[in-house]
Amino acid sequence: MNITTIILAAGKGTRMNVSDLPKVLVPLDKKPMLEYVLETVEKLKSDNTVLIVGYMKEKIEEYINSKNFSNISVAVQEEQLGTGHAVQQAENILKDSNSQVLILCGDVPMLTETTLNKFVKTHISTNSTLSVLSAMTDNPKGYGRIIRDSEDEFKKIVEEKDCNESERLVNEINSGTYIVDSKELFSALEEIDSNNAQGEFYLTDIVEIIQKRNKKVIAYPTNNIDEIQGINSLETLKELENKINKKPFNILGVQQIAIGGENKEKHSKLWSELFGIKKIGEYKSESENVNEDIYELGLGLGKVEIDIMEPLDIDKKPAVHNPKLNHFGLWVDDLDSAYKYLSDNGVRFTPGGIRKGASGHDVCFIHPKGNEEFPVSAEGVLIELVQAPQAIISQFKDIKE
Repeated sequence: MNITTIILAAGKGTRMNVSDLPKVLVPLDKKPMLEYVLETVEKLKSDNTVLIVGYMKEKIEEYINSKNFSNISVAVQEEQLGTGHAVQQAENILKDSNSQVLILCGDVPMLTETTLNKFVKTHISTNSTLSVLSAMTDNPKGYGRIIRDSEDEFKKIVEEKDCNESERLVNEINSGTYIVDSKELFSALEEIDSNNAQGEFYLTDIVEIIQKRNKKVIAYPTNNIDEIQGINSLETLKELENKINKKPFNILGVQQIAIGGENKEKHSKLWSELFGIKKIGEYKSESENVNEDIYELGLGLGKVEIDIMEPLDIDKKPAVHNPKLNHFGLWVDDLDSAYKYLSDNGVRFTPGGIRKGASGHDVCFIHPKGNEEFPVSAEGVLIELVQAPQAIISQFKDIKE
């Protein structure tokens, strides 16, 4: 199935108070916010990407020409008549594409490849004509609301300025990101009007039009509200920069190193007899196909666990003897936050999520191989994240201070 993309980048961004740049070229952490969107689209391998420009279009075109992004076309919105009117400018380029059109906003820079891949997959698997990316938030101010019926099925989108009292209380919001069949999109755009509080042609109006044609429309909620954050002010820009530069967890040090081989005797001799490392225990597991000796290296809070492993059955998987060094553990100060943050950013974990490890601490494992849904992996090494005890967390804080 062909995927094409439209990126809305025509706005002036009056509230940004930046007079010499169009909104989408305002830097976010030293990089134009549009660049984040284009980098994500590049990973999605869109067949054709149409950038809708308007205000200071020459600067945007100059920026695009200075980069090596592939398959990008530019369409101009001469008058700012709303998002629906903006998307119409791509009709000459995409109307015969027979594609699913992904519509993104150039001022929503943090949407990840992982989220968009899930969104596209859901759209295709549910045989939807139009899908809306939504999110739940405690503060929906400024966003259109996703309205559902009594059976929790998607009903409509209402822009905030057009919401009645009850609709304003809804916490599911429209991200401004859509995927829609190309023929239905441009056909529906011919029917929209500007009969609303802003006097603009809303892209959201195509939802009702397509529904009236008895076509399937769904709203797919993402669990990461930060991803769909639009930047409409310098304050919002600064908040997002702080989130980019502040991870919700810290790596405090190495907790363990695990060394796998066909036979653990040679490793044990080196670490035990020659290095003089103290053996503190043993561990066997049929399900993990492992037989290991556990050693301890270092003193005090700096102690590191050394696990020397061999398979219980060399012909079974998992094969702890291949690769030879295949596992190490890291202390983290907030395992729950680390797991969520890394998952949201495309990191693949092994099945089971967070659970109690052999060490007695809560652990989770970053998979040695990525996949289509979660492309980021440990690249051949099994990384164990281990919840650090309070003593190590306190020591880390004291050192930083």
